[in-house]
Amino acid sequence: MLKWKRFRDRSIRQKMFLTYALLMIIPLLVISISFYTYAMSIFETRIVKSFEETNLQMISTADAFVNSMIKSSEQPFYDENLMTILAKDYSKSAYETFEKSMDFRYISDSVFKNLMTFNPSIDSILIYPENSPLIYRRGYNTTFNYKYTPVHEAWYQQIINNMEKPVLLGLHEEKQMYSKPRRVLSVGRVLVDADSYQKLGVLLVNFRVEQLEQLFSGLDNKRDVNQFIVDEKGTVIFSTTPGMMGTNLIQPLSQIQPNSKDYYVVRHESKVSGWQFYSVIHRNQLFAEINKLRDFTVLLFVLLVAIGFIIAFLVSGSISNPIRRLNRLMRKVEKGNFNVVAHQDSLDEVGHLSRTFNRMTGEIKELIEQIKLEEKKKRSAELNALQNQINPHFIYNTLSVIKWMAQAQMADNITEAIDDMIKVLSFSTRSTQEFVSIKEEMEFIRNYVELLQLRYYSVFDCKIDVAPDVMHYRTLKFMVQPFVENAVFHAFVSHDRPYELYICVGKTDGDDIQFIIRDNGIGIRQEQLHHLLQQEWSDKETMNSIGIGNVSRRLKLHYGEKYGVAMESTVGEGTSVCIRIPAMEQDPTSIQPRKEGLI
Repeated sequence: MLKWKRFRDRSIRQKMFLTYALLMIIPLLVISISFYTYAMSIFETRIVKSFEETNLQMISTADAFVNSMIKSSEQPFYDENLMTILAKDYSKSAYETFEKSMDFRYISDSVFKNLMTFNPSIDSILIYPENSPLIYRRGYNTTFNYKYTPVHEAWYQQIINNMEKPVLLGLHEEKQMYSKPRRVLSVGRVLVDADSYQKLGVLLVNFRVEQLEQLFSGLDNKRDVNQFIVDEKGTVIFSTTPGMMGTNLIQPLSQIQPNSKDYYVVRHESKVSGWQFYSVIHRNQLFAEINKLRDFTVLLFVLLVAIGFIIAFLVSGSISNPIRRLNRLMRKVEKGNFNVVAHQDSLDEVGHLSRTFNRMTGEIKELIEQIKLEEKKKRSAELNALQNQINPHFIYNTLSVIKWMAQAQMADNITEAIDDMIKVLSFSTRSTQEFVSIKEEMEFIRNYVELLQLRYYSVFDCKIDVAPDVMHYRTLKFMVQPFVENAVFHAFVSHDRPYELYICVGKTDGDDIQFIIRDNGIGIRQEQLHHLLQQEWSDKETMNSIGIGNVSRRLKLHYGEKYGVAMESTVGEGTSVCIRIPAMEQDPTSIQPRKEGLI
């Protein structure tokens, strides 16, 4: 732990030099030691992969040969004349000898000859009839053995047990067609009557084992590799090493111990024939040349160690020097000097860090100046807000005095007007909250409408209908007033008819709250209606500066795009405004008591 702390407290150049030494020199030692093993492993992998591919090619070639053997055994199976001959009972024939001779000639000269012409690899063909002791045969250079019968042979019983399926027989001795047994590969199958499924005989097609040697003649006998094929019984049916043919698998592999370092065995199995394909590789002979790499590895290690020390010293200095200079500049910035500039023209990370440092110090200077300017503006805005707050309060208190004077002089109309004005000003100035209850909003609208009726000599009538069950829900402050003001100021302009203003508040079917402001004024053209919906601020002569577009924007901002303002108007008939908001309970803590008198 102490050594680590000492390393942590060293200079960056020392750390980088030691790091480069660890990352370059020590790995070189490991690489040099493991290079020999790795190179042998790569070489071994490629050699083994090469022999795996050779095995797969051998399997493909052998499978094609086996498929041709099986295909050759299928043709007699579908020959109807052959099946008729095999089903005959010669004891009932008047000319038994003549008929047997004709049938033998047909089978030998037609069936067997055509089959051997179709597949020249066939050495001989035999059919053992079920109903006759006669054996049908044909072959090359054969001498028929009349004393031999295959009935008790294991391969014959294997064919009988598999019935209609062809049976591939590995290396075995053919004793029927030759005076001396000959090694052959065979395909056998039971011939069955298609109608009665009666067994008619056994077909045996023999192939010379030399055919495999011809197929794999390209595989030369190599001193370091032995390739061979064994059948399902473990008998070697092909080998690149002379003398292994016909031996058991145990014998060629007896010298190979489990996990032996002297051999590598590549084994594959054919799914068609079930034969095993082996490639046994002698490691010591195959990898002898790669041992020469050891001397080169030692020399390479010594050279790379020397180069590593030089590179570590140069690279650590080239990286640490600009960082030390940048560190000195940052210490100056830490003391409050933001006029420093890092001079670094490189395009690497250190150069990018230097340019970022310059931009950072410049932005910090700008932010400091901006903060100072914003603080000045903030103090000015607070002063203006305080002054603007004094004026409405002063008007509110002055109107209260005038109201008491009007009551003393029994001027009821003036009293009512001043009382409405006081309530309007009280609603406007008593709270800075953005939300109020629907009850408060509509009381404000009633007082505001009464003031408008007084101002315009009752040129319009107003009806306000608010459902009692929505009084306690909250709404935006000054949400309805701009629409009422717009209707009175712009819709009721002539005196040729009585004007009416209708305000309704209630719940919708979807449990939302809906405000309806409808008038029978002069109406608004469509292009003016669109402009009105975009209006952010009202005229200076209005009660407040909140425009209709501002209300619509505030609704969408607080409640989402689903809610807002919808306006319909017909020129000469009037305008209808629909405001839709969600039903939200008013927070009791946000309700402030109404105060009379000084604020």
